Amino acid sequence: MAQKHSITFYLVLLHLIIMPLVPLKVYAGPLPISAEVVLIPVLTVVAAYEWYTKRIKLHDDLSMKTFMVLFGLFFLIQVISLTQAESLFPGIKEMVRYLSYAVLFYIVTKVNFSRSEFKTIGITFSIVLALVGIWGILTYVFAINLNTAGVYALEEAYGRVMATMGNPNYYAGFINFVIPGLLLVGVAYFKERKWQLMFFALFGIYVINQIFTYTRSAWLIMALAIILTSLLVPKRFYKKLFTIHMIVASIVLAIVVYNLPDVQDRTKSAMFVVQSFFPEDTTSPGGGVDRDGDGVEDDDSGKLNEKDEKNKSFTNKAVVSRTTLWKTGYYMYKDNPVLGVGIGNYDVRYKEYVTKYPQLYIGHDQYSVHNSYLKVASETGTIGLLSFLAIYVYYYIFMVKQYIIHREDLLKKLMLVGLFVGAGTFAGQNIANNLIFIPQVNVLFWLISGLVFNYVHSKHSRA
Repeated sequence: MAQKHSITFYLVLLHLIIMPLVPLKVYAGPLPISAEVVLIPVLTVVAAYEWYTKRIKLHDDLSMKTFMVLFGLFFLIQVISLTQAESLFPGIKEMVRYLSYAVLFYIVTKVNFSRSEFKTIGITFSIVLALVGIWGILTYVFAINLNTAGVYALEEAYGRVMATMGNPNYYAGFINFVIPGLLLVGVAYFKERKWQLMFFALFGIYVINQIFTYTRSAWLIMALAIILTSLLVPKRFYKKLFTIHMIVASIVLAIVVYNLPDVQDRTKSAMFVVQSFFPEDTTSPGGGVDRDGDGVEDDDSGKLNEKDEKNKSFTNKAVVSRTTLWKTGYYMYKDNPVLGVGIGNYDVRYKEYVTKYPQLYIGHDQYSVHNSYLKVASETGTIGLLSFLAIYVYYYIFMVKQYIIHREDLLKKLMLVGLFVGAGTFAGQNIANNLIFIPQVNVLFWLISGLVFNYVHSKHSRA
């Protein structure tokens, strides 16, 4: 007789399908209505009912107490910060979203799924990833719904891919979150060649998608993530990678990526971004001397050509714009160091601050700080930032503990390493973007994290 699955299980599957595939958001008056606004409350009610009626069981030996205490502490600080808020409504929206993430994470981590249910979850998510990745490439090839912000700095590309994520920066963050896991499963887990190549192809699709986002910081983080992923399980990874079929697949992917539009120029631009955060030497390693102090060597052996000079100019403007936004967040925090300006009120106070400090004005009356940590600091102050960071510090502590316990199980080990690196990329990209405050991306972060923790803790040796 076929196993009868709980409604909770089907709702978790629905999250895995709808959240990556459906970016639709509509408004009922001032209230935003999107997938997570409907799905998470329904899952919460159903899971509570099925637990009460003993339709589902929880992992009683998997303690979430510390997570919930830390989530609760930050929620309390958010409530207190509202005493400083000029506008309550955006703050309340932010708090409700945050609370929904915590509830979702708790449910998907604690519910005891069967081996067949985990297998279905894995297959479903793999198919969804393939659909999103293929759609991303098709949107570039056929110029469907491309983002044109920053295209002025590109010569060959005619837009930036955002697939189903609404913004190329959001999509870039999601890609880097899943890429380490795809690489490890594709190279180091499967024994059969067809499955290795299939998952490596999926990894390759996401590498190409990342290129098509033309997000410089994401490119750098992706490169670092791939290197770190291979180094964390070096013996098995390189043994499986250095086989004829995987070497050929890797070479093909490298050739494809190298020949994609604007790859070389955008890579140079990414290097210029890195260089911009370090003081320039007046004498270059190659021996060229910068006599006029413009950062460009004067002799012919090391001088930037006109194309690179233009590229560097565009890059410097982008860096100045981004660092100015960060300064705005810092000034807001500096003026309100204890409780901030109130949760959700950065945008509300933005115009006031660019008026008060004219050097911060970049032509907009409202603009994102493009840094999740500065957003938290400016809105909830020092105590808010510390309690917020404590959640993610414990997240890593929890993950490392699970790794120590389950490192003998290959799949669980690889999943945890992939999540470790993926979560690291997520933390890194939040320095340059507000991904933690993008519902679609953040729901996927906590959903995938919870399911990985759940499977790793389960007694199933493989899914």
